[in-house]
Amino acid sequence: MQRWYLPSLCNDFVRIFNIDQFTRLRSLTIDADSYQLLNWLEESTIGSTLTTLNININTDDPSHFNRGENWLAPIVSKYTLRKLHINEHCLVMGPARLLVHKTQWPIDYPLKSLAISYATPNIFCIICNQLPNLQILIVQSFSGLKILEVAEKPADSKPLLSLTSLSLLSINMADIEELKSLLSLVPNLTHFRINAMSDLTDSFYDGTQWEEIIRAKLPLLDHFTFCFEHYLLEKPKSNIVEEHIAKFQTKFWLETKSLLVQCALESENNGHRWKLYLHSIPISEDNIEYYSDGKQIIHSAVNKIDHNLELFINIKQLILFIGQIPDTIASEGTRSCQSYLFPRVRKLTLVINEKWPIGTIQYLQNTVNLTNLETLQFEFPSACQFETNLGADMRTLFEHTLNL
Repeated sequence: MQRWYLPSLCNDFVRIFNIDQFTRLRSLTIDADSYQLLNWLEESTIGSTLTTLNININTDDPSHFNRGENWLAPIVSKYTLRKLHINEHCLVMGPARLLVHKTQWPIDYPLKSLAISYATPNIFCIICNQLPNLQILIVQSFSGLKILEVAEKPADSKPLLSLTSLSLLSINMADIEELKSLLSLVPNLTHFRINAMSDLTDSFYDGTQWEEIIRAKLPLLDHFTFCFEHYLLEKPKSNIVEEHIAKFQTKFWLETKSLLVQCALESENNGHRWKLYLHSIPISEDNIEYYSDGKQIIHSAVNKIDHNLELFINIKQLILFIGQIPDTIASEGTRSCQSYLFPRVRKLTLVINEKWPIGTIQYLQNTVNLTNLETLQFEFPSACQFETNLGADMRTLFEHTLNL
C-alpha cells in the first residue's frame, strides 16, 4: 500500500488502529480536528518508507495553544520526507504559532516540496536557511507587514539556490520593496506565481517595475503568473486601464517573455464603487466568480491582440451568477463546435437571482464545457421566477454532462 487517507478520528480509534501494519506506506494524508493525531504519528513505527505527508487540521480547541508549535519537529526528525503539505485552520493559535513556524529542521533535510498555510518574511528566510534542498514552495497566505517583521528577520539569510518554483497565493504587503529583498534569496526561480486580493500600492501594478525585478533578481524565470485586484478609493481616471496595460507592451513582455496581460475595470453599486484587475493570461486562479450579463466590467484591455486567447483555461471551479442572458445567445442557438470560455471547469455553482431566464441552458452550453463537470450546485438566494420549463431545461443540461 502506497497511499493511505486518515480522516478525522476519535482517540479510541487511534488507540485501536495499528498504522504500523502498512510496512511500505509512501504517502499519508491526515485530515483531523486535533493536533494530537500528530503525536500518534510520531509514536508509530511505520519505518523509513514514508516520503509524502499531507496534513489538514481544522480546530478551535485552545488546549493546543502551547503545544502546537512542537508537533512537527519530532515527525520531520523521524521521517525522511520529500513532500510536505500543511493546511491549518486554527484561529485560536494565531498564524505565528502554526506548525512550520517554530520547527527546527534537521541539517541538510531532503525535503523537495513544501506547502504551508501562512508565512511572513521571517519564516521565508528561515525556510531558505534550513531547507537547502527545497525546490517547490507554496504559501497560501503571505503577510509582509513591516511593523511586525523588521526586528525578526534573520541577519544571516542565505540564498536558496535549489528553489525553482515559488507560489504566493494571497499576499498582504505594504510595498514591493520588501518583496524584492525576498526574491533576491531565490535567484534560480523558473516559475513564480503571485496573487493578491487586497489593497496594494501602485508599484504592484507597474509593468516597468516587474520588468526590472525579473531582470535583476530572477534571470532564469520563464513562467510568471499573477493576479492582482483591489478597490479604488475614488473615481478612476478615464485612461487608467490603458496606463497600466501600456507598461506591459514593451519588447520584454511581448517578445522576451511572450506574456499576455489583461487589465480590467469593474463597476459596482451603480457606478459608486470600482475595482481594478490586472492579471496574466490565462488567469492563474483555480476558481472565480463570473456574471452572465457581463455588465460589471466597464472597460478592459490586453497588451497584445490574440485571436486564440484562452483567458479561463485554468479555471476548475466556477461560480456563475445567472442574470440577463445576452441577446446573441437566443439568436445564435447552441453551437455544435466552439472554443468554450470555460473549457476545464469541474465544479460549477449556479447562483440564480430572482429569475431563470429564457436561453439559460443555451448560454451554459456555449460558455462551459459541460462534459468535464463532476459537481453541479444550484443556489437560490431569493425567490425565483422561471421563464421556461425547468424540467425540460434540466433534462437538456444533464444530457450534456457525462461525469456527474
